[in-house]
Amino acid sequence: MSKYILKVPASQQSQDWFNFVNESLKHIENIKQLVVDFNCVRFMETDDFVILACLIESFYSKDCQVQFTGGTEGFNHHLYNIKFKEYWKKGFNRDKFTLSHNQTTLCLWKISQDMISSYSNYAKEYFERYTNNKDLVPLASNMDEVFNNIFDHSKSPVSGYIITQYYPKNNKISFSVCDFGLGIPNAIKKSQIKDVENIEDWKAILKSLEKGFSIKSTPRNRGFGLHNILELTESSNGQLCIISNNGVVEKRANEFYKSGNLGYNFNGTLVKVEVDLNTFEEKDETQQIFDF
Repeated sequence: MSKYILKVPASQQSQDWFNFVNESLKHIENIKQLVVDFNCVRFMETDDFVILACLIESFYSKDCQVQFTGGTEGFNHHLYNIKFKEYWKKGFNRDKFTLSHNQTTLCLWKISQDMISSYSNYAKEYFERYTNNKDLVPLASNMDEVFNNIFDHSKSPVSGYIITQYYPKNNKISFSVCDFGLGIPNAIKKSQIKDVENIEDWKAILKSLEKGFSIKSTPRNRGFGLHNILELTESSNGQLCIISNNGVVEKRANEFYKSGNLGYNFNGTLVKVEVDLNTFEEKDETQQIFDF
């Protein structure tokens, strides 16, 4: 049986992770056993988890068995809590939600078109329990925006993944979404929209954030109009990072963009959003009765 070992980076540097992805995908053919080696990994961010999930899925989708090894004791306890290792076990139903063993993380979810609104609504209701009556509808609607873009444009060979984490110490929520598809810049350049055919990748990502910009490919979604996510970042004292193809765009609330070309290519899109829940409005639970 042909075996390949994925040596997961202990680094938090994006370049290390995407070099890891690109190198690993070169070995995907004719692999029947994948060993995911966490070696000395002690911590992973939400974006690391969804990148790794898409990479594992790329092998798994070709009828490859998945095993895990390595990692520190504390890190493996976290993997147990979020049921990460169970996702590629035979018989595990990945088309339904599964509860984590802690209260601050929604388990990894393989994005399914039939469950888009279900996931965002579940995330809203789940985290509203810990947020002192905050209304998380804006968070849920922006999750929908990202999910719909994956299905409308990415043409990803594997399903995208999302994971959502609540940080009670600073009352923030972070969610990351990843797919291994066409990428935002490539989708925009192929859209036949005037004057975007040859723009640099980071400029294409900025274009996707402009208010009113749309590829307009399906009735369900307006296109790569991600302006709502940008507005959420600004209104919630948050952060946004989009990496796609050769481009990266980062935005902190009330600060200028940080954007440019990467020193490597990523065949896909990674979106990471962090919001400060202290900035969200409280839920209005009053019921008004109108007499006519």
